[in-house]
Amino acid sequence: MHMLKEIDRPERAREWIQDKFEHRALVMGFGHRVYKRGDSRVPTMTRYMEKMAEITGGQKWVEIERILAEEMLNKKNIHPNLDFPAGPAYYMMGFEIPMFTPIFVASRITGWAAHVLEQMADNRLIRPLSVYNGVPERKVVPLAARG
Repeated sequence: MHMLKEIDRPERAREWIQDKFEHRALVMGFGHRVYKRGDSRVPTMTRYMEKMAEITGGQKWVEIERILAEEMLNKKNIHPNLDFPAGPAYYMMGFEIPMFTPIFVASRITGWAAHVLEQMADNRLIRPLSVYNGVPERKVVPLAARG
């Protein structure tokens, strides 16, 4: 979000990112260690970021993001990660930027705790690409179809 605020206007986005490319500077919100061809969570978060923009009048953030994502994909073949649409979504919800990391941590703490318990039980580190061998996925009946 700091980056988007620095850009401030969609008309400045292309020039801003071209300058980053020329100076080999890091552009936040792109790339992922595991999801090399795009993070499957990004379209959902982008949809909700766009809804927040409709509600709050934050359309300029959506347009800046569209331009940056297009340039990164075309010039560097690097896809946005989940932080890319999450930052402006949080910002438009009224969260202050220093709260973004605690929100991320709160959403992950249960999974991290589960990893610790699994690691302690097997005395083996678990890596993101490990194969899950627990209980199979259960099918959840949509609320509208429940009796």
